[in-house]
Amino acid sequence: MARTRPADLASSSSKAATNRRYHRLVLPFSDRTRTANLTRMAEDRFDVLVIGGGITGAGIALDAASRGFSTALVEQDDFASGTSGRSSRLVHGGLRYLEHREFGLVAESLRERGILFRLAPHLVRPIPMYMLADDLRRRATYRVGLAGYELLAAGRNIGYHRSANADQVRQAIPGLGGRSRGFRYFECQVDDARLTIEVARAAHGFGAVLANHARVTGLLGDGRVTGAVVADELTGQRFEVRARAVVNAAGVWADRVTRLAAADGSGRADGSGRADGSGRADGSGRADGSDGSGGAGGGRLRPSKGVHLVFAPGAVQTKAALVAPSGAGDGRFIFIVPWEDRVYAGTTDTPYSGDLDHPEVDAVDSDYILSAVARNFPGVTERDVVASWAGLRPLLSQDEDLGDARTSDLSRNHAIFTEPPGLFTITGGKLTTYRAMAQDLVDRVAAALGDARPGLTRRIPLGLHGSAAAAVRLARAEVARLGLPPRAAARLVQRYGDDWAEAARLISEDSSLGEPVVSTLPVLGVEVALARSREMALTDSDVYVRRTRLTTRDARLIPSAGSHRE
Repeated sequence: MARTRPADLASSSSKAATNRRYHRLVLPFSDRTRTANLTRMAEDRFDVLVIGGGITGAGIALDAASRGFSTALVEQDDFASGTSGRSSRLVHGGLRYLEHREFGLVAESLRERGILFRLAPHLVRPIPMYMLADDLRRRATYRVGLAGYELLAAGRNIGYHRSANADQVRQAIPGLGGRSRGFRYFECQVDDARLTIEVARAAHGFGAVLANHARVTGLLGDGRVTGAVVADELTGQRFEVRARAVVNAAGVWADRVTRLAAADGSGRADGSGRADGSGRADGSGRADGSDGSGGAGGGRLRPSKGVHLVFAPGAVQTKAALVAPSGAGDGRFIFIVPWEDRVYAGTTDTPYSGDLDHPEVDAVDSDYILSAVARNFPGVTERDVVASWAGLRPLLSQDEDLGDARTSDLSRNHAIFTEPPGLFTITGGKLTTYRAMAQDLVDRVAAALGDARPGLTRRIPLGLHGSAAAAVRLARAEVARLGLPPRAAARLVQRYGDDWAEAARLISEDSSLGEPVVSTLPVLGVEVALARSREMALTDSDVYVRRTRLTTRDARLIPSAGSHRE
């Protein structure tokens, strides 16, 4: 299949490509889009097939498609249904990584934080962070660390740190128990699932063919991976997708995909979806990896569980995020972060060997976070918890036996493996650095295909062209005309970027869409409508868990699992 840019990208220049303004006509991304995409996947041959619809996979699809490679992506569940929708919702440099002397990772993360803040200012927004310190030694340590942090940002700071006296801390964190001085610095906050959706939509805008609820059950090829067998999870129909390069961006499921390509340790793929009748490569759960470059086994994939608790409105009174020591005395810190009318806190970082598809919040996880919150906000108990989430990080270790090592000590760097031939596996990394990870991977793929092209994603807006403040000003006038409260303008811009105007149009045609889905929550009916027409939400879980986040506001709103609505 010839590589072409979308039809309306007439210019071959990168500037023309990155300035494409499809937002003036809302880009459909619905169940009909998915049906058409599945048909194309079965009929065409692609340059790149991406397995995995988290932030890394979506980023790879955008990077590849914007370079002009014909690109397809399949996701077994929903976009951001795994790690990418269950993070701490922060785009940050990783201040604590300085302790491990990972200066390169911190510098890269700070660079990417600045890029994302520029590309998606409606989604990636600054948030003040406070660290408490009364004793001189701790204050000196924090001051040096924050100064080094800002130095590594190399002029891309979101805001500079400053000391805060007890009154200033109290003003920012009214519910804090006791009086304490500290430091304020800045990171960025993001709805991780929404960021993933915007990256996926941008990839779609550049001609990538994407489908959620499409599971890879086998890999094609004999000695070289040339595609995948895909099952439509909604209909059960199976078909083959052929590609010159296959990318395994399945996160904590990366080993599962790699094993599909490994028969007897030789890397032969037979399309059966099984290796030796057991679904394993050599009984070890690795592809071959004998030279340190094969499959996800070249570095050992070590899933780590991260848990967050959500507290009822008013239970934890703070206007800024607090970085608080855990109550376990283990040297770790907990983020306590305001999110609209609620506050969430996390995260844990513990080894995980259970069901990858359904990590759960257990009593130990909950107590770990509650103890840290209660130490700083007296009176907070488990009765104040209204929701929670658990996610798995795909961390890597080069050691066969970790012994007593903690997952919190493992690096957040990413790694790329290029065996068996035709399969490119990427694991590790973090939400903040997804774009750099995607660029690194596509550079490798482009070189292998003999058609190196520069990446463009530093200049591709993610849902909003121009200033977020200017968009909010325009939206305020429109929502006033519609009789909606002023806060609705900021909400629509922050969630939909340029497409706030489409949301307003839908409300003007049906005023009921301007009403809350739940009377006590700010989620509007139009958000459900746009989830299905604009964001390929197919099931109730797609809508309420990831698109609108209703279930992370109140666990009682959990929908029937997988219910599909036409």
